[in-house]
Amino acid sequence: MINQKQKKVYFPIIFLLSWLGFTIFTFIFGPYKYKITNSFIFYTYLIAVHIALLLGYLRGQRSYGRGIQIKIDYYKFVKVIIIISFLYFIMKLLLTFGGDMRNFFATFKNASKTYLNSSVRHSNIFSYLDIFFAPISLIAITNAIFSYKKLSKRYRYSVFVLILFSIAASVGSATRSGIVQILIISLAAFSLGVYKKNIILKYYHKVLIFFFAASLIIGFFLYTILLTNTRGGKIFINPLTHEPPKENYYLYKITPPNIHPIINNVSFYISHSYYRLNLALNLPFKGLGFGLTNSFFVMDNIESITGWSGLKDISYGVRLDREIGSNYGLYWSTFYTWIASDFTFPGTILVVFFIGYFFSLAMKDSLYYLNPFSVTVFCSLFYFIFHFAFNNPLQDGPGLTTCFFTPLIWFIFRKRNK
Repeated sequence: MINQKQKKVYFPIIFLLSWLGFTIFTFIFGPYKYKITNSFIFYTYLIAVHIALLLGYLRGQRSYGRGIQIKIDYYKFVKVIIIISFLYFIMKLLLTFGGDMRNFFATFKNASKTYLNSSVRHSNIFSYLDIFFAPISLIAITNAIFSYKKLSKRYRYSVFVLILFSIAASVGSATRSGIVQILIISLAAFSLGVYKKNIILKYYHKVLIFFFAASLIIGFFLYTILLTNTRGGKIFINPLTHEPPKENYYLYKITPPNIHPIINNVSFYISHSYYRLNLALNLPFKGLGFGLTNSFFVMDNIESITGWSGLKDISYGVRLDREIGSNYGLYWSTFYTWIASDFTFPGTILVVFFIGYFFSLAMKDSLYYLNPFSVTVFCSLFYFIFHFAFNNPLQDGPGLTTCFFTPLIWFIFRKRNK
């Protein structure tokens, strides 16, 4: 076997740190000006969490990959999971008469109306069943892409159908988050398959991938324009600061006027959460939630069952929403803001270190052992870190099971050192 400690892979962490750096750059140099309270503390904190992420990843790269404690036939397991996921998808499709996908074309006519009628706004029985089946589907998709050459066409095509219809359902609900999630997770699984040499890229493959990626980016940009123009997403005055964009913003000078609202929308979309982080850093400390206050889903269900809303009084994210009178989810607050309710802001730096560490370990396990859980954990943590700048992915039931319980299962059944 290859010496695992000598073979180190840095692309995932470089990609993610570059992305997070871009969101901070947009926050600082975007079209909207934000007033920062104690900028030294704010930017020092941001530097600290990113250094912690990098150090955690580097520490994980010095470790040995491990297998799984239970005996499992990897390929049989993956095939069974794909079958289960596909059957659940068919059942869901039939019983909901197409679900959000039946509104696919309506989104291009009136995205606002489509969004208001979607399952995002009106939950059904499958909204709860997805809590259990979302991680199963994630295991199927990530491992099918990762072990692409080792599976027969019927299994690969089944997974491609799942991916395409997931994107179609997101369009049918006039949302972007589902598209971003499936594309980022697929990218993570694909890159892992390349490093494992399950996917061999020749020159013409790279050319095709380049044009495919360019088409996706252009398509997503046009889709964003559609939502901005028809779902009430145009932003002229910053809703958080109540100030207009900079008059002489440099991108305005090189783009036509009809593109300016898109620039404003995208810039606000990917960076306003840092302003909310700054506000949270200046809120008074009201106690620790001990793992319960970083997820609105958990707090809301505890309140529904017990009638106690004390956890929401602690949560920085909820308190920020209450201050401006908005509902949860209207504005984002970064992962760091939500997790600080449980571990404090200095404690969040340590949490980020361990996320980077486990992310790196999952990659090691995936490259050197056939472990379906480590592959899925690597991909879900890839998306988790990508999402740091926006929100905490544990905010709903499927997010909890895919980004918390799946890594927990991987870690519990991970082989111990002799």
